[in-house]
Amino acid sequence: MKWKQIDLFVPEEATELVALLLCEYGSNGSIIDEEKSHGSCVCVTAYFPTEQENIICILKEKVKELENRGVFKGTWTISETQSDDSSWLHTWQEYFHPKKISDRFWVEPAWEAANPGSDDLVITIEPGVSFGSGLHDTTSLCISYLEQTVKGGDTVFDIGTGTGILAIGAAKLGAAHVTAVDLDEKAVVQAAVNIELNHMAAYINVSCSDLLNSVVHGPDKADVIVANIVSDAIIALLPALPKYLREGGIFIASGIIDDRIEDIRRAADENNFIWIDEQLRNGWYAVRMRWM
Repeated sequence: MKWKQIDLFVPEEATELVALLLCEYGSNGSIIDEEKSHGSCVCVTAYFPTEQENIICILKEKVKELENRGVFKGTWTISETQSDDSSWLHTWQEYFHPKKISDRFWVEPAWEAANPGSDDLVITIEPGVSFGSGLHDTTSLCISYLEQTVKGGDTVFDIGTGTGILAIGAAKLGAAHVTAVDLDEKAVVQAAVNIELNHMAAYINVSCSDLLNSVVHGPDKADVIVANIVSDAIIALLPALPKYLREGGIFIASGIIDDRIEDIRRAADENNFIWIDEQLRNGWYAVRMRWM
């Protein structure tokens, strides 16, 4: 499979924000390579599906907006090349190593074991060719909230499961049943691979669905619903959640870039959710709210 590889050389102080921008506009993951430089600029590399048209023009416009707002000073360049699955896999194997992402959880790639403490939990991930390692801030924020929320015997729904990391985490925390869905069929296939790698197939059902549209709602409602998606999808999801969430149930959401938090807060209020708390890390919010 072919990919669009976008290399953005920007001043070092702009790398984190540019990485966020790449994710917001559809990248399946980005890497800041401090060893790959051009003058005083550092390279941020991201991969996009080949069918995503005009992405380089869109990114040029958005980075120019950041420059005009004074977010960074100095020259920057952007280029596009073609890449394939072998290049993608080599990149992940070079940069994806075991990492502790919360108080209890480690994420390890299938090719390199973590060294956890006696009370730690480990999620093993084979990223595949398009769905990332699970090390993004939004994922670790959701995992932290799941640690605080999931109780033994809970029913959990994971919306936009991607690699399956949040579904696997919920099962390892003691959830009796996890329903995991994703709109992308390839993501569902990769999530199933990871669920098997972690020996959680008895607890997790993964399938293809646009948000919760293919999930049957009935008496077996969720105690916890988690969605690491984008802001507009969270806003679209909120009105439907009461059909699927028990009274007093918890909704955890992330993938919210910092300038969209007030939109999420407003939508939660309009749909009668009680705001519990929020966390901000490197420009991304995760939030936790309760259904009345």
